[in-house]
Amino acid sequence: MLMTKLLHCQRGPIAARLCFLGVLAGVLTLVWPATISAGASDNDDAMVVTVFRLQYVQAADVLDSVQSLLSDEGSVTLQPSKNRLTVRDRADVVERVARLVERLDQEPQRFLLDVELLMGTNLAASTPQKPQVSARLKKMFPFKSYRSLGSARIRGVTGDDVTLELDDGYRVTVVARDHRVEETPFGIAARGLRLYLRPLVIEKRVGEDSRELLRTRVALSENQEVFIGAGSSEDGEQGLILTITARAPGDA
Repeated sequence: MLMTKLLHCQRGPIAARLCFLGVLAGVLTLVWPATISAGASDNDDAMVVTVFRLQYVQAADVLDSVQSLLSDEGSVTLQPSKNRLTVRDRADVVERVARLVERLDQEPQRFLLDVELLMGTNLAASTPQKPQVSARLKKMFPFKSYRSLGSARIRGVTGDDVTLELDDGYRVTVVARDHRVEETPFGIAARGLRLYLRPLVIEKRVGEDSRELLRTRVALSENQEVFIGAGSSEDGEQGLILTITARAPGDA
């Protein structure tokens, strides 16, 4: 069709120009809509598949974080034996997942934690103990007296599962994970050692069994001290307070 019109245009210069413009207009009319649909909308909605093989952390540990980024049409498949995740979603979503995986898949780092479990009470004590308690802790948990149930300095590397056996059958278990690079709400990366204690569990042995008193998550930076309360009696006359301080790994 196009060749027939071009040959017909050669019969005269004026007719040729008019015929050429007509052919060009016809071509633009046919091609332009196809370019629109194949460009913005199709590419934005196109589904891509990417396999992420993690080196330092368990793929199962980042599965929840990856799932939270997926669109309604997206999916993620976990392959524990190969320690990898296969993500299927829009290209922009997969790009965000890639940045998340890069941030979380960090080489294990050394950490140092000072941990102490206190029992605060408003009851009269026959042999009261007065461990060193900060003014900030007293303000948050205003008990009349405090008793230490044990303390320890924990050294390890991120990913370690640490259990402390304390007095009166209490046990503290913590897994420290590395959050050195974390995106802020403003999209700015905050660099430096940052620990994510997940999970942090307090239990009490009762005979042959153990009763879980608290299970939580805590994020803290170097030299940051946190206080975590766990109820011990319904009347509020006693309570457990776990103090955790992150130290620089090189501290004595």
